Amino acid sequence: MSLFRAAFFAFLFLLAAPAAAQTGDADWLYRGSDIARDPAWRFGTLPNGLRYAVRRNALPAGQVSIRVRIDAGAMHEAENERGWAHFLEHMVFKGTETYPDRRAREIWQGLGASFGSDTNAQTSPTDTVYILNLPHATREPLDTSLAVLAEMMMRARIEPAAVNAERPVILEERGRRAELGVRFQEISQRIFFSGLRYAERDTIGTEATLNGASAEGLRAFYRRWYRPERATLIMVGDADPAMMEELIRARFGGWRSEGPAPAEPTYGTPAEPAQPAGSLVYPGVPTVAQLMWIRPYDPAPHTMARERRHLEEMLAAQIISRRLEAHARGQSAFLGAGLGLVRSRNVADWTSLSITARNGSWREAMLEAFAIIGDALQAPPSEAEIARELSNLRTGIASAVAGEATVQSQSRANQLAGAIDNNAVVATAMTVRDNFEANAPQMTPERVGMAMRALFAGSGPRFVLATPEAAAGGETALAEGLAAARAAAPAARAAERRVSFDDLPPLPPPGRELSRRRIADMDVTIVRFANGSTLTFKHTEFERGSVQVRLRFGRGMAGLSPDRPSLAWLSGLVAASGLADLDLDGLERLLTGRRMGLAFAVDEDAFMLSGQTNEQDLPDQMRLLVTKLTHPRWDPALFGRFRTASVEAYDLNFASASARAGRESGAVLRPNDRRWRPIERAEMESVTVEQFRDFFAPLLAAGPVHAIIVGDVTLEQAVEAARRTIAALPRRPLPPPSANAARLQPPAPAPAPRGFTHSGDPNQAYAMIGWSTFGGNDRTRERRALALAANIFETTLFDRLREGEGATYSPDASHLTSAPFRDWGVFTAAAEVRPANAPTFFRIAREIATQLARTPATSEEFARAQNPVISGIERLMATNAYWASVLENWDSDPRDIENVRTYLADYRALTPEDVRRAVAQYVTEQGDWSMLVLPSRESAAREANGEQ
Repeated sequence: MSLFRAAFFAFLFLLAAPAAAQTGDADWLYRGSDIARDPAWRFGTLPNGLRYAVRRNALPAGQVSIRVRIDAGAMHEAENERGWAHFLEHMVFKGTETYPDRRAREIWQGLGASFGSDTNAQTSPTDTVYILNLPHATREPLDTSLAVLAEMMMRARIEPAAVNAERPVILEERGRRAELGVRFQEISQRIFFSGLRYAERDTIGTEATLNGASAEGLRAFYRRWYRPERATLIMVGDADPAMMEELIRARFGGWRSEGPAPAEPTYGTPAEPAQPAGSLVYPGVPTVAQLMWIRPYDPAPHTMARERRHLEEMLAAQIISRRLEAHARGQSAFLGAGLGLVRSRNVADWTSLSITARNGSWREAMLEAFAIIGDALQAPPSEAEIARELSNLRTGIASAVAGEATVQSQSRANQLAGAIDNNAVVATAMTVRDNFEANAPQMTPERVGMAMRALFAGSGPRFVLATPEAAAGGETALAEGLAAARAAAPAARAAERRVSFDDLPPLPPPGRELSRRRIADMDVTIVRFANGSTLTFKHTEFERGSVQVRLRFGRGMAGLSPDRPSLAWLSGLVAASGLADLDLDGLERLLTGRRMGLAFAVDEDAFMLSGQTNEQDLPDQMRLLVTKLTHPRWDPALFGRFRTASVEAYDLNFASASARAGRESGAVLRPNDRRWRPIERAEMESVTVEQFRDFFAPLLAAGPVHAIIVGDVTLEQAVEAARRTIAALPRRPLPPPSANAARLQPPAPAPAPRGFTHSGDPNQAYAMIGWSTFGGNDRTRERRALALAANIFETTLFDRLREGEGATYSPDASHLTSAPFRDWGVFTAAAEVRPANAPTFFRIAREIATQLARTPATSEEFARAQNPVISGIERLMATNAYWASVLENWDSDPRDIENVRTYLADYRALTPEDVRRAVAQYVTEQGDWSMLVLPSRESAAREANGEQ
């Protein structure tokens, strides 16, 4: 799905839950709107001005999701306060009058909420939102949680010692941002948003303003903006709405504002920049032109008329983007291009155009892109183009209607918070459908053509060019290139093309079913067919109207030679290369208006084709996947485009510490194995489409096909779809085994880190430490003990490295293990740090490992680690994705069935001693190994010379 369709669906789904309460102002969300409401929501306003919205929602069972939104963000900061809204977000978690530092996190962990995913906060230019997803939320834990949140909003203790302790953490967060993105933002913000307050308000702030933040200043900011009339409390979940309202009144009713209400900031209006074009020179960056047309923000309420205009604009943007993409797939000067359409409250409305040039040819790329835009501006789109986009949108809306009863509480809470920030309302999926169907007939070529012209209204285009080397001619050349592009003659429009499933080659007659086996306690059925294929099926209603399909075959990475180069890095091209006589464009046309997908992946023990569909489209989804097996296509144009893009982006692998770590970690964790080694530029440049085909074609042709179908469909429907597709295939030969393919060893202990360098920000480094453990399909309880140990390790590392030392922003720890590679497993910890803090990271990590192996966690510490894991498993087990994943080998390995059967029970039964013993036996029994990415000498030298 494109960015624009995704944005449209997100906007439509904001119309997903509405109506009225009985307390105070119950009309606050819908004032001025004529969008129909949904009585599932109850809205109200307390006497102190705090607004709230509550809703009963069944899924996840027992969970309540809470959001506290403060209507203040980076744009509410004074010049000397830049970054303080985000700084304050951190400080609110640092303790209140009743709950000292870390106590809130400990309470929520004890209640099963995972820190970081279930408890968090985010600051934007326009607001600050506090997030809590609380499992097993009966009255008592809800009341406790609201008491904590109320204290955070009303009585946070912002003390000098806490401010000074948190400052290094925030500076670390600021410093870990990708240097390329930071520099591009610095240049583009002042050009694109000239005249607007937003142009000078980066949420993270500046080093000077962060260092200048004091406890007194942050308290003043807190008193000024954290006021009940600027707060909205959202509660959605498996609880009585009346009880939720009662608790809100009890805990937040006593909140009182201090002092007079602050005046809203002056947000500004778009102004012509002194220089409408700018450039960024960054070694290794692909050549990218970013252009923007900007218009004043329209604060009009969310009405049916606004819906209609928005649909017109989204259709216009998507049609132009599709034309740009179609051109990029042929003989084009650009590798990719697309339009974006954004409305940001109190900022602006704007249209963006992004163009990635081929071989640095930015002038030619802009000429070709503007020629396509010129065609759109001179003549309206065809009815067929509009019908195609409407058909795809209609399919997505129908899926939302079918699945509305199974929307998760956290999604509904996020939707409402987003609606408030976007000056939008929410409505049921049926209302969205009805409004869409009312508007769709009005989407004529003339209307959409007018919307196309409106996309490029306002001030602009404003232009920023990123290049690996300075463009010849400097700013003058940029202006001339932009002027030439704007004067480009309109392009010729490509002819329409019709595709249907009748264009696919027929499959053989349906196959024969041999047997069925039902695993009753987990309601799973395994069906075997005469040609050796199987179907593993589970009916669920976790996501109404949704079905996941996976076809697994072959041996995956475990079947490739560890001694030969692998082209598995090209796996992302396999599905996109099309099938039979259909290229990617034909494939997309085939799927118009259908809920189907086609993806390919290389797993450790199999290759996989997959898609997400529904009951109606399941037969054709299965046919699509099987046709990819029987009639694969290897598109040379698509391949050439991918290869060129990979080569041009190659240097970005070295542009930051985390990027270099991502490039090298596969080979570090799996040494002396060519399947996981990083790909070099020369290999990218020299690989051919014939080599691509010769590598993957035999893999697609070998091995019985094992289907997994999970979701809202019956067993008989799934069996019939399988019988006509995977069971209809001729018997497929087993792939030949590869010598030493199952051989995979983890790293050996080493006294010094494997060292690498990066060419980016000299203040960034990446450190990883690990201990080698084990793989295979046995020792399940020990694997789970180590996974829980990693959770404890991460929490302790966070407390000591971030909270205690201020040496990193977000450390992590994990235990990775492999079933097909029985000797491979690693227990790791990693963090982005400043180079000088790397020794501190390694020291603390080793101390934590030693402590975990020596002394069992206390019962309270253990509960804070175990409860969030158990809650996470309970929620995970109620998803299609979980079951589609765990059913993968049930047709061949009974151990996998038992592992799923004992999954939750094992984690519930683990004890502190189980975890200590596992760490002592499998982690600290041997020495560790490590990896360290440091800035290169050249990067450090640039910093010393003041060039960065």
